[in-house]
Amino acid sequence: EELREKYMAERKFWYEGGPLPHKVVDTEVEGPIGPVPVRIYYPDEKPGRHVLVFIHGGGFTVGNNDTHDRMMRCLMESGDCVVVGVDYHLAPEAKFPIPLYESAAVVRHFHENAEKYGVSPDKMAIGGDSGGANLALAANLYLRDAFGGNDYVSALLLFYGSFGMFDGDSWRVNGTALDGMTKADMLAYVSYYLEEGMADMENPYFATLNNDLTHGMPAAYLCCGELDPLLGDSKALHRILETHGVHTKLEVMPGVLHAFMHYGRMMDEAVYCLKASGEFYVEVREGE
Repeated sequence: EELREKYMAERKFWYEGGPLPHKVVDTEVEGPIGPVPVRIYYPDEKPGRHVLVFIHGGGFTVGNNDTHDRMMRCLMESGDCVVVGVDYHLAPEAKFPIPLYESAAVVRHFHENAEKYGVSPDKMAIGGDSGGANLALAANLYLRDAFGGNDYVSALLLFYGSFGMFDGDSWRVNGTALDGMTKADMLAYVSYYLEEGMADMENPYFATLNNDLTHGMPAAYLCCGELDPLLGDSKALHRILETHGVHTKLEVMPGVLHAFMHYGRMMDEAVYCLKASGEFYVEVREGE
């Protein structure tokens, strides 16, 4: 609880200002262990807008729709879409795969009940940062495998996600920085999220690079900092998708650390990726 309170206090400064929605609706979606709070950002009154479901990061342990509020409002503007923030239950109280199931449940709910919310059921996007990017990719794969297909998902927006590479050059080069994320930090978050013994370390819905990425993969925008120890994950995912003919774009932002997209209030690299990722979603859905 102390860690969560400090995280919220630190993020408060960074989420002031930014684009203003026409309307914000806080509601709930039924999930596997109870209601999942969601926040809906509408850019205007135009009906039938496409939907980006955004899953916040924070090592599966901290964060909520408030800590990622500005990020979602920026994506609403650049993606010209309705954004739905998922306030999934956090670890260690809710361990894998509960947050995954909740994220997938929210995507399905808005696809199946689009008329209720005045949005389009098709050409949806799923996005997230860090642990949220892990959940976004995993939710896409879970929807594909468990619910008869995910052809209504047209894009993934994945910011510095963890996809299953816990070793490699980026960890050796970037994983010891005193002002960045260390391997000890990463393993601590994983230990909170996975059951004792961490038997799911190789589970293909956690270590998603282990999954079958040859089908059911929509277009993907990946963005990661040059100094991020998770850079290898984004590079590996990009190469795999590219090999299988998936439309994918990887942007490596020079000189920045993990979680830089929180700083869109003043960091040019964050502003750029928030704009470019939303525009990628627009291009994908309009080009289909």
